[in-house]
Amino acid sequence: MFWRRTLSVVVLVPLVLLLIYLGSWFYLILISAAVLMMQVEYCKLAGNFGGKLNPVIPTILTVAFCLFAFFLPTPIERANTSIILFSFFIVVFIYAFASSIYRGKVAGELLTVTLKLTGILTIGWSFGYHCILLRQAEPVGMQLIFLLIGTIWCSDTGAYLIGRAVGKHKLITPISPRKTVEGTIAGFVVGTLISIALGALLLPETLSLVHAAIIGLLLSILGQLGDLSVSLMKRTAGVKDSGDFIPGHGGFLDRCDSLIFSAPVLYYFLALTGLFS
Repeated sequence: MFWRRTLSVVVLVPLVLLLIYLGSWFYLILISAAVLMMQVEYCKLAGNFGGKLNPVIPTILTVAFCLFAFFLPTPIERANTSIILFSFFIVVFIYAFASSIYRGKVAGELLTVTLKLTGILTIGWSFGYHCILLRQAEPVGMQLIFLLIGTIWCSDTGAYLIGRAVGKHKLITPISPRKTVEGTIAGFVVGTLISIALGALLLPETLSLVHAAIIGLLLSILGQLGDLSVSLMKRTAGVKDSGDFIPGHGGFLDRCDSLIFSAPVLYYFLALTGLFS
């Protein structure tokens, strides 16, 4: 298992970093492929706790969010983009309800509607759409993505290593019983310090020390929230991993869960502080 995990990291991490660096279509393909696989895994998980989701249309709608982010000006730049985006949200809601109504059943269909909306909006809009928007924020888009994933990965690693080494007090949640208070706090501290370091290294003229610290703490908190949210799905479904596509690491949902909430919060935090104005 250790060697499988190590080999996956050695092969995939440089490839992911290269596609982030290249940006443009390369990055669009990376994120679109990720959300496609995440949606397929999610639909499979949903089948384990009562929902019956055909992944075809949810996957198309999910990837569409990535295409909107790539081809349209951001809502901050053009009001028309907001109109198009909100119109697409209506399409998503209509699909979720109409497809269940068309099935002609009642029992369990409201749960199915909820599952459809949750998967499309969290994976397509929250994760995919905002990961694309962040990379499109030239001339600092590449640096923002490196700040995001660097902070999240280091926070997760710090929480895991320090939790295993000195963690004694379990978090009060049955969702992930191995997580400890010490590890969680360590993740927050490590994430904040890494964000400060990456901010000074990658974005010295964009982020102040205070902003970098706030971003680090926010990303660390929301990264763990995303991880626990997907853990809730998996525990409800009664499975250990969302998939087995990445040897030794599970599925795409397992690897990208920490970005589901952190990516949009980073984008809107920077927008509110004037970076995208």
